[in-house]
Amino acid sequence: GKMAAKAIVMAAYGALLANGVGVENPEDYVDVLIGTRSRIDLSTGNVLPFLGRPWGMNLWAPQTNNYSPSATNGKAWWFHPDDKELYGIRCTHQPSPWINDYGNFLIQADMGIRKTKYPDKTSFHKPEKLSPYQMDFVLTNHCTGDGECITMNMTATKRGAIFKISFPSFDESAERLGYDQTRRIRVLLSSNLTDYVSVDPATGEMSGYTTKNSGGVPVSSGPPLRDDSKDTCKDDSVVKPTVGLHGHDIYRFRVNGTGDAAAQVCLEQCCSEENCVAWTLDPPSEGLTEAKHLYSTPSGLRDCDSAHSCCWIKDVAEDDGARGGHISGWKKGHGPETTKIHFKHYFVMQASIEAENGDTDVVNDNMFVNGLEGYLEFPALTKSITLRVATSFISLDQAKTTLELELPKEKRFEDIADESRDAWRSLLSHVKVEGGGAGDPRGDFGRLQIFYSSMYRASLFPRSLAEVTKDGKLVHYSPYDSKGRVFPGEISTDSGFWDAYRTVYQYGALVNPDQYSKIIQGWINAYRENGWIPSWPSPGERGAMAATMQDAVIADAIVRKTPGINLTEAYEAIRKDAFEIPPPLSKRGRASLAEYVKYGYIPADSAYHDGVAATLNFKLADFSVSLAAEAMNFPDEAKKLRDRASSWKLLFDAHAPGIPGGIPGFFRVKFTNGSFPDRWDPFAWGGDYSEYTEASGYQYRFYVPHDPKGLADAYGGTEKICKAIEEMMTAPPVIHVGTWGLHHEQVELINNCFGEYEHNNQPVHHVLYMAKGAGCPSVGQKWLRIAQEKLYNQEVGFSGDEDNGEMASWFVLSALGLYQLVPGASYYEIGSPLFETAVIDVPGGKKIEIVAKGNSRGTPYIKSVVFNGKKLTNLRVSIEDLKKGGLLEFEMSGDPKDAEEFLVL
Repeated sequence: GKMAAKAIVMAAYGALLANGVGVENPEDYVDVLIGTRSRIDLSTGNVLPFLGRPWGMNLWAPQTNNYSPSATNGKAWWFHPDDKELYGIRCTHQPSPWINDYGNFLIQADMGIRKTKYPDKTSFHKPEKLSPYQMDFVLTNHCTGDGECITMNMTATKRGAIFKISFPSFDESAERLGYDQTRRIRVLLSSNLTDYVSVDPATGEMSGYTTKNSGGVPVSSGPPLRDDSKDTCKDDSVVKPTVGLHGHDIYRFRVNGTGDAAAQVCLEQCCSEENCVAWTLDPPSEGLTEAKHLYSTPSGLRDCDSAHSCCWIKDVAEDDGARGGHISGWKKGHGPETTKIHFKHYFVMQASIEAENGDTDVVNDNMFVNGLEGYLEFPALTKSITLRVATSFISLDQAKTTLELELPKEKRFEDIADESRDAWRSLLSHVKVEGGGAGDPRGDFGRLQIFYSSMYRASLFPRSLAEVTKDGKLVHYSPYDSKGRVFPGEISTDSGFWDAYRTVYQYGALVNPDQYSKIIQGWINAYRENGWIPSWPSPGERGAMAATMQDAVIADAIVRKTPGINLTEAYEAIRKDAFEIPPPLSKRGRASLAEYVKYGYIPADSAYHDGVAATLNFKLADFSVSLAAEAMNFPDEAKKLRDRASSWKLLFDAHAPGIPGGIPGFFRVKFTNGSFPDRWDPFAWGGDYSEYTEASGYQYRFYVPHDPKGLADAYGGTEKICKAIEEMMTAPPVIHVGTWGLHHEQVELINNCFGEYEHNNQPVHHVLYMAKGAGCPSVGQKWLRIAQEKLYNQEVGFSGDEDNGEMASWFVLSALGLYQLVPGASYYEIGSPLFETAVIDVPGGKKIEIVAKGNSRGTPYIKSVVFNGKKLTNLRVSIEDLKKGGLLEFEMSGDPKDAEEFLVL
């Protein structure tokens, strides 16, 4: 009986695979512009149109504007699809505009008299092709009367790129009129003070390095310039007008609601001279009247440029994110002139022909202050130039090795482009989908375009900084090591775990398990070199966002028994976060761990923000780490962590009201005495005590993914919590400006989403998968289908910041009907699949076939689901079973009652 039934199932499974599913060239369905139509005040993804290889060390994108002087007001928004100018092609490592770039430089081609300043150097451009594997541009202000223009074609390798630049034919009549037809290639770097470029026209080569970064790079301090005891803060002391580099502050002073106290710390630790001034760009804390100066002498306020370096205050670090404002500076005698930054991004560029001329120049214009340019000039008769570019974070010699390995001269541009296209085709073909689109306004092509564009976005980050030596060894520069030394093996970076823990790694483990294993190895190496796993590295630790959700990711990898990693060392790393208090202001571990352990939550009257958000994140991380502790046979630690995770009830106020007539019950901050504040506003973003990260109480009211049944009981039962979830979807999108102020997320909630369901930001991405555990799977399935259609389309792009593959991974997983609600759990939850058929490749030549019979826009509900002949009565499928491959078969329905027959677990 059972064997015969299984044989029938597998025969049907084989027949489906034999018929073929999906498209032949999924790379041609990728639209790299989806999500790029963003501004600082409205995100449709806040992503860039990247050219590169999957998880490549470098990415490349057209830079089309440069309108603002700092990341806080637009400098990191340097591309928009409506822009007409092209500043150049940028080698970039920018994971998010809020984190900004590092190791970036520009490559540009032009002709005629050499222009020395932007915007004169820009070109009007027309993109002919924009894809993950090739980009082609026509530079329309460098054309002949016959309409022949400069064209730039480019494709990339993991650590390099190749350009094919074609120029208009030589014009003899223009020559007689004195028109300069010199051909030119430039490289532009950020700083003449710290960057370097060498130009050799005889070989057609330019090489050098940039130190450009936005923080997160290793820094060491040299000896004092002078005797501390003799140092003063007199006005006649020599003061640098600007710092020049970022990320090398030695001392940090946190602002905990009393700015004067923070400034006093500066005076005590830096110097005792009365003329020292602490300066910040933060808005005033409550009770303070000065918007900028946190401390000043009675003699009056002074500009930061005139403050002496014995108490030099840099500025508010942009990478501090949701952890709260702070000011930073240097101890006397240890100013910026004595610090050493261990970071260089080396490059080598080789033109296919000898240049006629070349040189370097300092650049000062609306784009660079003391920038640096290198250029090669070629004869007017030159028709085409191939430019090969390779880079390294290790050395110039290693960049040259990479050039030989990845871009050998015997390979043509077309060969490299074909290799890149094949790499993307192979990757995207890991999942094939079709059907189920009846009634979908996106149409069949639109659904496939969104799906494969999301797979593309999910395959860029975390990036690997590993490089291959001449003898074939894998090594890496470490941004986590205090001296930036070189170590063997993989290294990972550019992943904000606060976002990514929810979907990026679960997607990777399912669809790209080999690469997932390499990424996890990279994080373990980061721990080995730094002593802690980073929470938001780019390239090294930036310390942005709340909590240590990297713990959940590594815990999940341990439970999965991920090949290639040292499980003992991996557990050691996450155990350290869970039980050891990190050094003060170190951007490592859980800074508020002592308070969290003492009270069971982070109190409102403690020194730390994110009292609700970080507490709930810690509890989920603790639960995930407890699962890893069980897997590693540490039962006592597992119990201690489970107990901590289950105490989420301490912050749940079952009587806190929401909308009039709505269901009460919200997570609220508490004081050290255990009481809730008297004032309560569920719509206040940030709350009254900065307790909610990038949201309000409404977005955090279901933030217990590890205990949906317990949360249902806290609400008073299934009926009430299910009404509360429905309320989140249908309530008016009310926004009150709390301690977090006004940000683009509030605009996107109203503009792109529905209800209080802030899908444009990550804190709600698990909510609809909570519905089944709470007892109402139909509610989750209905709104999952609505979210997949309304929040992922060509018009919206992404509903908010895509965040390094997180939102794209959410869509791909949800479209397949799978989601891991709790990192470390041994199963995926079943949602509402979007397609009628999907096939996922798994290692060993196996496949997971997903068939959703009768699937359409009007049938989001699951009537039955079977895996390899076994009914999944709890709407869960084992990860171990999925690894073996098989047939996951759905029967879909338009009746919500059909979805209510499943067990609640």
